[in-house]
Amino acid sequence: MMEKIISITEDKLDSRGLMIFPLGGQSELGQMLWVLCYLGEILLVDAGAAYPAQDLPGVDLLLPNTSFLEANKDKIQALLLTNGHEEHCGALPYILRHLSVPRVMAPRFVSAFFTQHNNSHSKIEIANNFPIETVDARQTYKLGHFQIEWVRVNDAIADACALHISTPEGNVLYTSSFKFDQTPVDKRVPDVRRLAQLGDDGILLLISSSAGVESYGYTPSEKSVEAVLESHINNASGRVILVMSGTNTHRLQILFDIAKRTHRRALLIGDILIKTAVAALVTGNLQYDPKVEVHPCDLNTLSDKELLVIATGTEGDPMKILSELARGTNEELSTKEGDTVIVSAAILPGRLRQMANILDQFLSQGVSVVQGEQAKVHVPKHASREELKLMLSVTNPTFFIPAFGEGRHIMHHAQLAIDWGMAPDAVFPLKNGEMLSIDHGIATVIGAVESQAVLVNRDQGERVTTFTVNERKALSIEGIITISVVIDEQGKLLSGPRIDAGAAGFLNSREWEETKEQMKENILVALDAFLQKQNRSSNLDISQLRSSLREAALKTVRSRLQTKPIIQVFIHHLATKLPQS
Repeated sequence: MMEKIISITEDKLDSRGLMIFPLGGQSELGQMLWVLCYLGEILLVDAGAAYPAQDLPGVDLLLPNTSFLEANKDKIQALLLTNGHEEHCGALPYILRHLSVPRVMAPRFVSAFFTQHNNSHSKIEIANNFPIETVDARQTYKLGHFQIEWVRVNDAIADACALHISTPEGNVLYTSSFKFDQTPVDKRVPDVRRLAQLGDDGILLLISSSAGVESYGYTPSEKSVEAVLESHINNASGRVILVMSGTNTHRLQILFDIAKRTHRRALLIGDILIKTAVAALVTGNLQYDPKVEVHPCDLNTLSDKELLVIATGTEGDPMKILSELARGTNEELSTKEGDTVIVSAAILPGRLRQMANILDQFLSQGVSVVQGEQAKVHVPKHASREELKLMLSVTNPTFFIPAFGEGRHIMHHAQLAIDWGMAPDAVFPLKNGEMLSIDHGIATVIGAVESQAVLVNRDQGERVTTFTVNERKALSIEGIITISVVIDEQGKLLSGPRIDAGAAGFLNSREWEETKEQMKENILVALDAFLQKQNRSSNLDISQLRSSLREAALKTVRSRLQTKPIIQVFIHHLATKLPQS
């Protein structure tokens, strides 16, 4: 069923009642951006990016659609950030470039991180630093009709918080990404007491993370990977290259501690990983011995047994650098026989085939690989089912939106809430853009706003259109055929036709050579027929001739190979008489 796209008029925005809708993060892992509207005032929560699957060639990042916000930018009060993970704040530079946001507020680690992050060389970054207000947990901040409080939770990153947003209509709790880690690396336990107090005061709407709903029980503590990681690093006979998410401050602390105990020196590779380490250091969330860190220029002075490389890819994406290392295209590091690669990160379902290819390449190079949760070198940062139930029990909301996850996560979390005891008509598994209105205690989905993700090419610093992506897909599947002919002024063939083809499976077909010869014959017939129709006029219509030759080639390849490649025809029209000097 097609979504009902509604036009949000100024009267509707100014009307009473609270309106909430996501512009990203629903049915996808990443790209979180939530919008709250009350009496014509707009509050933005998080500004995340997402990594594309392999079916989006030429796309590096997915960012939230800002069309609605650009049309109502004068109503925006502030943008509130909850943690420093890419899926929650990776789109901040893009948002600030397209919207006049008067205030950006965030916990101290996020503020410190973006003090550096805004100086990035990437073409999609904002040109100048934007002042980010640092907030304290349990403090109340007033923004128009909204009152905001950051509440400490656990995640794999320093200073992760939930948001308590008070409005005249009622109180909203936005959990962000969280888990209830009772033995956190930084010893800062989640503020369950405050969450319970807020629940006792009354939560009108709970917006809670869904990404871990398929895991039963409780998510293991971040500290649970320490002993296994240390064993692998200590027993490795050569270099250890550990690949992780670029913003996992707790894992970084564990690795610096292990490096010191195993007498290895740590080398950080990846801009975001380095910025994460610096921001964690200046905010007191990372302690390490400076003698542990090593710089690339010192690598030649160390033996393989002395080195621990901690690496991440562009935008903190571990898959990016894994692919570069496997193919030997990383500018800072190349793998060699005897290395051990530890993948201390989650591999998304859409990238499993890519990961299998990477493993094949590493093993063929004599590189050992230790991977993921099964090897106990990684734990998720998201709450599992029992923790999600605990959040519901502690807050006891009137209405509930399962959020932050792929489609199955959202629906499973919705069912979990119903099984826990919520009425089915109080649970709203929203899609991106769907708008929930709560007015005098009555919650209704009233329509949707435009929410199709913005596709970005990092190197070019531009939006990529859906048409371009579809064209690239067609090229990768159907291929491209280039035909070139040389004719004189009257259209007589001087050379060709030359046929070149690429990027297509039919090139390996036994019928391709026969098809190519048949195509040449049909092109010659089409050329002769066109000239007869033109009565060999000296004023040839090159555009019409190009269309005729392309049609002849397309019919041939479709009839013989049942494929429809992109066909380009180049006609070189030469003068037979040289101009007199």
